Amino acid sequence: MAKKKEAPQRRKRRGLDERIAELEAKIAAIRAREAEKKAKTDPMLRHVRAAVKAIDKALAEDTDGAMKKALGDARSTLAALIGGQSAGEPARTRRSKSEIEDLADTLLSYVRSNPGQRGEQIAAALATDTTTIRPVMKRLIAEGKVTTEGQKRGMTYDAV
Repeated sequence: MAKKKEAPQRRKRRGLDERIAELEAKIAAIRAREAEKKAKTDPMLRHVRAAVKAIDKALAEDTDGAMKKALGDARSTLAALIGGQSAGEPARTRRSKSEIEDLADTLLSYVRSNPGQRGEQIAAALATDTTTIRPVMKRLIAEGKVTTEGQKRGMTYDAV
């Protein structure tokens, strides 16, 4: 018997809101690149980055709670001047377990209600970036709650 060919899946057309969200995300990325470029060339911001880097080293060595809080406050103030960037790398903040669980619940409910979306689309809809949702999404995939289809930037997510 001859095999029947499956009908090709129709591509989903993006709605106006999805296209606008994608363009806004691109605009935000361009603005972030420009701010980073400015931070690298401005001498004042170079010194601020160096100060933030020194505070990070002090935080890693310090065990006193009061000193750690004061250094953390100083770091957040200085990091705000350079857009949260220090030494050319994004500032890393640890999220609490409850924050991660809340994000996982939010991601899972969003994927359930909007199957077949890419990471960029999900991040834009949740008003965050892909680097924030990526580790949580990987955990959901490992737990078997979310499945993927495709590769790299073409990967889409579906809830199980």
